Amino acid sequence: MKSLILGVSICILILSLNACSSNTKICSCLTSGKKLETFSSELLQREATAKDLKKMQKLKAEQEKNCADFQTMDGAQMLELKEACGE
Repeated sequence: MKSLILGVSICILILSLNACSSNTKICSCLTSGKKLETFSSELLQREATAKDLKKMQKLKAEQEKNCADFQTMDGAQMLELKEACGE
């Protein structure tokens, strides 16, 4: 379970470094990534329940949907858009 959470956290970090041409889209991506990362961190501190796993899957699906457009963006553009979100 901890390795799943760690893997998801790494995935979130990578996706949060990706960006797109729309500031609102990148901000939504970053926000959903932070929600997933925060929840994953909470689960590292306790035993996950079936309800927790369902919530994690929902958060992961939301994050993947919001970040789909940012998979191939270069780092410089990514950082520029991330700054526009106040990150």
